[in-house]
Amino acid sequence: MNNNIDIKQLGFNKQLETYRSQHQLDRFNVGRVVKEHKDRFLVLAPEGEIESELLGNLRYTAQSRADLPAVGDWVAITLYDGNKGIIHQVYPRHSQLERQAVGRSGEKQLIATNVDYGIIVQSLNRDFNANRIERYLTLCHQANITPMVVLSKIDLLGRAEADGMIQAVKDRLPQVTVLPLSNASGEGMELLRQEIQPGKTYCLLGSSGVGKSTLINQLSGSQRMDTGAI
Repeated sequence: MNNNIDIKQLGFNKQLETYRSQHQLDRFNVGRVVKEHKDRFLVLAPEGEIESELLGNLRYTAQSRADLPAVGDWVAITLYDGNKGIIHQVYPRHSQLERQAVGRSGEKQLIATNVDYGIIVQSLNRDFNANRIERYLTLCHQANITPMVVLSKIDLLGRAEADGMIQAVKDRLPQVTVLPLSNASGEGMELLRQEIQPGKTYCLLGSSGVGKSTLINQLSGSQRMDTGAI
């Protein structure tokens, strides 16, 4: 069991610490939900990875799915049997990333919470679509998330054509950070790393095949996600 997890690096800040103290939650352990499957949750805590379930009262008093823990939530938990836990309460969220639920008119599906920055990944290949970028921007703004745009696979085009498309996106989105990137050569990766701030939470948004998995692997320095060649 890994006991070297620093919750401050995961984003637990002074505001959350104050809330914890004011609402007498310091009698519980604190952790962050990183995975959910139905009523089971994987929580990262200073004590390690905790396989957690909901306190019965929390489940029965929830008025909708949005009232239950989601990926990104900070939760108050108690531990038992070493690496198991009970979730007693969800801390307030400062952002909620949602999308329209498939086949359910008017209902929203909660994707992630407490995200600070949304990295919108769009590849400069035949699938390039500036309107799609703006749809993701709208998603971020509605969720109170700061967006940035990564234009991936710039190596698939000639330099002049790639530079022209990059500049067109920058001109269209003057208030948004736009970073060109080649996953193949690593061009632009250092500039992206400089944008990543400790203690902040980032999510990657984009269509399948734009290079999100490769980007995660390069940023983390390990093969965390399977990738496909395009």
